[in-house]
Amino acid sequence: MTVSSICKNPPWGAWLVRVFTLLISSLLSFQIASAQSAPDWSGEWQSYWRTGQALLSLEQSGNQVTGSYEPGRGALEGSIEDGVLRGTWTEPGDGGVFVFVLSQDGATFTGRFDTGAYWNGFRATDVAEIEAIFDRADSPRETMRTIVTAANDAIYSNRVGAVRFIEPLMLFEGEETDSTDRSRRRTALWTLIDMMTFLISEFPDGADEDGGDTAVFEISTARGLESYELRFVLGGDGVWRLSVPELEPLRADIRRILNGRGYADLGELETARAHSPRATMLAFEQGVSSWNRGGDGAALETLDLRHVADSLRPREGAVLADYLSRIIDRVGLPVWQEIPDYALQPVPYIYYRHPVGNIVIASEPGAEGEPPTWRFTRESLRNLPDLYDAIERMPLAEGQLAPPPLSSFFETREAVLSFAPALSHRILGFEAWKLLGMVLAVSVAMAAGFGTTMALRRIKQIATLARPMGLVVAAYLIADSSDRVGLSQALGGAAGGMTAMLLTVAIAAFLYALTGLVGRSLMSHAASTSAYSDEIVTSLATGLVKLLIVVGAIIICADFAGLPYEGVLTGLGVGGVALAFAARDTVSNMLGGAILLADRPFKKGDLVEVAGNMATIEVVGLRSTRLRSLDDTLLVVPNSQMSDTIIANWGARRKRRMKMEIGLVYDTPREKLELFSKRVWDLARDHDLADPASVYVGVKGLGASSIDIELIVAFLVFSYEAQVKAQQTLILDIISLAEEIGVEFAFPTRTIHVVGSAPEGAGNGQPSPIGSG
Repeated sequence: MTVSSICKNPPWGAWLVRVFTLLISSLLSFQIASAQSAPDWSGEWQSYWRTGQALLSLEQSGNQVTGSYEPGRGALEGSIEDGVLRGTWTEPGDGGVFVFVLSQDGATFTGRFDTGAYWNGFRATDVAEIEAIFDRADSPRETMRTIVTAANDAIYSNRVGAVRFIEPLMLFEGEETDSTDRSRRRTALWTLIDMMTFLISEFPDGADEDGGDTAVFEISTARGLESYELRFVLGGDGVWRLSVPELEPLRADIRRILNGRGYADLGELETARAHSPRATMLAFEQGVSSWNRGGDGAALETLDLRHVADSLRPREGAVLADYLSRIIDRVGLPVWQEIPDYALQPVPYIYYRHPVGNIVIASEPGAEGEPPTWRFTRESLRNLPDLYDAIERMPLAEGQLAPPPLSSFFETREAVLSFAPALSHRILGFEAWKLLGMVLAVSVAMAAGFGTTMALRRIKQIATLARPMGLVVAAYLIADSSDRVGLSQALGGAAGGMTAMLLTVAIAAFLYALTGLVGRSLMSHAASTSAYSDEIVTSLATGLVKLLIVVGAIIICADFAGLPYEGVLTGLGVGGVALAFAARDTVSNMLGGAILLADRPFKKGDLVEVAGNMATIEVVGLRSTRLRSLDDTLLVVPNSQMSDTIIANWGARRKRRMKMEIGLVYDTPREKLELFSKRVWDLARDHDLADPASVYVGVKGLGASSIDIELIVAFLVFSYEAQVKAQQTLILDIISLAEEIGVEFAFPTRTIHVVGSAPEGAGNGQPSPIGSG
């Protein structure tokens, strides 16, 4: 091995990789072995399989696991080997083999029956999965209450563990069957019960006959068209159980009731009663229980909030939902089967009646061919604060848990009253903490706004934003505090819209000022460039953004006020037309500025001729253009005129033409005239700034006192200053050429001849010149 090969491929590199790989593999193997060697199976597990579910109660001792499950009165036992729990399950009339594997976090397990079907589950940490809401069974009424509340909890609250409390209260008719048959019969009976509307309080509290051990009670649909008899049997242990017929009779009764209600199958029934008082109450309760997990929207849909602006509904609706939920928790645990599930019920459903006010669910007609929509009425929502005041000291109903607050109002209220309960006393019709909160909120908001304003004024660059920003801070604190102290409910719902509009106006004022600040900065930068289009674009953009801010603020405020934005837009459109007509000259000038921006006939600094005026472009604005004439006069021309008139842009010439006549004296010989003309042509053609193709030199004619030679040449320059310099160079060269050749430039002369007596010796009779000049 050479030195170079060792340097390129060091042998210790491969060893380092191997050592690192072995180290990582050892750590992973250790973790996996640790996780698999001691899985923790002890505890309660909610499990389910293809045709049912059960709550497992397991206990682990070493590698052995034993336990039971309900419903089914089943038992399990098995052992752990290599992290896998293998064992058997048994229940009356059935049994088999299972295989379970615990997840690494110990929260779930994956399982399989010996038939290949799955049996999975998760650890039940919620007390509701382990304890029954009601567990009495000393009368048909209490047995029915326990069964219905457990079934509702399992199906509608998704706590399937509650199913295990049902089967012990059921007596299955006929021969002993397996768990699959019992599950199917239990499901079929529940389907029958759930299709009905009844009051649990009307169930009997004992046997039909004195000393008897049976009780029969008939339940019916919401309209009373179909009915079904429930049979209860008293056991030797003093427990009343609900008799469960065999599967086929149950299925026959389901078909009979469906036909009587006018539905072909259960799917059709579910679709129809999704629009009913029962569905509304159920949607509200489910939405409240999952409020922070997306349920708030479903809960708010059940409230008639049409009188509240769309943008305020989440805030106002949360407070109303809080009130309604807390009232329901004190009224009693809702039993869904006590609420009608008929969508076309002709009268509103009164859920709770009280001297202060009722809780009513009423229907709103749907669109053509659509079912009605049932919601808690506006009148009910208006009564909620007073109704809650009347019922607040009522303890929570049996089976209800204290709910967490849904709104900032109840969150603040609970925090304040837990610290100072005395602040719940009323002053001037308001709870004391509300009044203190209002005063404190306004004081803090004003102080914070003033402090923000004074602080920002010290910063010169953004001093213009000081007041709008202070207003934003104050408005935000007032809007937030109005929610927290329930100002909107105290003032009949108007405060929420007013504070929201105040905040909107404050934010709009800040954005308007910020746009102006940015616009001025951009305009200052644009003024230092030669392209006037920068100034026009900046001016147009700044004006457009300000207009959008104002229009947006108006629309948002209209929405907070409950006005339809379509009508506001229409009003703005009509007003815009009227404004445009009244200010048509201004609009015309703005359009003219846009035309100048699109055509760009000149740029700043160009010398132009407009309406007979020669002037230099200084500033092109949104409404007018400013020019500086040759005598330093400022001209302001409306853009509408600038865009409609003929503009001669001297500053946009690609070359500047010079035309000059050179006069030579009449005594100049022809040879010198020709030589001079040729040499002038050479000078013009060879000039650094001249366009050779434009040069013309030749004798033009005979003047009064000179032979005139015409020179035409174009210089490739853009400014007048450069043209003068080029002309000067060429003219000086021509003067030098004349001296070199020996020709003289003519200047105006006049010869005078006097006619009179001829002097002696002058007999020719011709007048003689006596002078010239």
